[in-house]
Amino acid sequence: MNTHHRGKALIEGMPMTLSNRGIFLELVKLSDILLLFCSLAAAYVVTSGHQAFGLPRSLVTHHPVEVFLATLLLGIVWHGVLYSNKFYRSRRVDGFLMEAMDVFLASALCAAACFAWLWVISSRATRTYHANELASTAVVFGIVSFTVFLSTRFLGRTTAHTLRSKGYNLRHVLIVGTNRRAHAFAQDVLRHPEWGYDVRGFIDGQWWFQETATSGLGNLLGDLETIPSLLRTMPIDEVIVTLPLASFYQQIAEVVATCRDHGITVRGVGSFFDQEQAHRTAYLPGGIGTITLHDESWNAWGSMIKRVTDAVVSAVLLLALAPVFFIVALLIRLTSKGPVFFRQTRIGYGKRPFEILKFRTMVSDAEKLMAQVEHLNETKGPTFKLKNDPRITPLGRFLRKSSLDEIPQLINVFRGDMSLVGPRPLPVRDYEGFTKDWHRRRFSVKPGITCLWQVMGRSSISFDEWMALDMRYIDQWSVWLDIKILFQTIPAVFRGSGAV
Repeated sequence: MNTHHRGKALIEGMPMTLSNRGIFLELVKLSDILLLFCSLAAAYVVTSGHQAFGLPRSLVTHHPVEVFLATLLLGIVWHGVLYSNKFYRSRRVDGFLMEAMDVFLASALCAAACFAWLWVISSRATRTYHANELASTAVVFGIVSFTVFLSTRFLGRTTAHTLRSKGYNLRHVLIVGTNRRAHAFAQDVLRHPEWGYDVRGFIDGQWWFQETATSGLGNLLGDLETIPSLLRTMPIDEVIVTLPLASFYQQIAEVVATCRDHGITVRGVGSFFDQEQAHRTAYLPGGIGTITLHDESWNAWGSMIKRVTDAVVSAVLLLALAPVFFIVALLIRLTSKGPVFFRQTRIGYGKRPFEILKFRTMVSDAEKLMAQVEHLNETKGPTFKLKNDPRITPLGRFLRKSSLDEIPQLINVFRGDMSLVGPRPLPVRDYEGFTKDWHRRRFSVKPGITCLWQVMGRSSISFDEWMALDMRYIDQWSVWLDIKILFQTIPAVFRGSGAV
């Protein structure tokens, strides 16, 4: 797979990040339990026939607390059954028949748990008389749940394969090593584009396995010394190490340290020593032969809450601020020539570029005039800040002071390019001026409208302090921290602290 092949899709395709995968998995778990309870309701309707007597009479109980506890236990047992039957591990390399067998066994066990639950919550005096009805409900439940799970798994598999085959939901992979294991891994990726992996190239001193060199699976991008420079310029989601861990311990340790600076996941493939594996294995996350050497994924539940909050809050604010949006747009149009919005390419998650939206606060040709004011830069480091920038319009100065120019970024948040809280997105010019790799770890999370820097001085603090605050946010992130930053942003905006 040539590193330039499908280049446009690699940049524009929406990535399934580790955080997003965790969020998706937690949603699937909740949905599965909900589907089971819906299947139980459907089974009850079918077996009771909407009769006033029959099954409902068998469920009469004088202990609602017991019913609640038994139902809670049922949900826990169901989750355990689904988990033990591989519902939540990677299915990228499994056939659908194997998955169907697991679904059948899981449905049967869930049906058995359902019968036990019905027996527990039913009245002791009527259990014997209604045992057949309870069993019928459990059997119908098993059939319905099997049908539902099989349908949803088939639909999910088909949708995922289609999207990945078209270049969406890709994970960009850099392979360290050119041995047989590296060749086998890259071949599997090439054969199955629906897996969603794309090899950007190989890293090694030379082609150690001739078939890897002649297969066209990827270019040799350089030796181990070139990894830092490649990670600075390429959007890489994972680094796959195929070198023997024992023989290359020091080199691999340096690769892991470099990837840690960038916030990139590292996985090891193959044996610990130099021996080649006798049998092929699944060279994918969660598969046999894969060792996670470094992973900075956030808590999946917290990430899920963060993304849902971003979508809901941004949608509500866009609706609520629609009048302000219209008035500001009109004032910009009336007071200066040029477009209402300022559009600029910024560096986002995983060093992927995206277009940020802001209300225009400068003259229309401000970018062209940059060279005339760049020597007046008032900050140290790669960023540019000028308090009395002559390019700013009178209205623009007010918009910046009040942070009203940031409102259109809610569209970026709703689309998923940004979050409400996160490191501020930087222009390409600023990113290219970075001199320390640990600064680049800020791109391991989505950029945000506000952050610790925003509430602790904004442009009045130094660049190194700004980057340190971003690292602190990444390391200490929690839902509660996001809430605190959001609430602290409000008074900071009214004070206009450090705004330029």
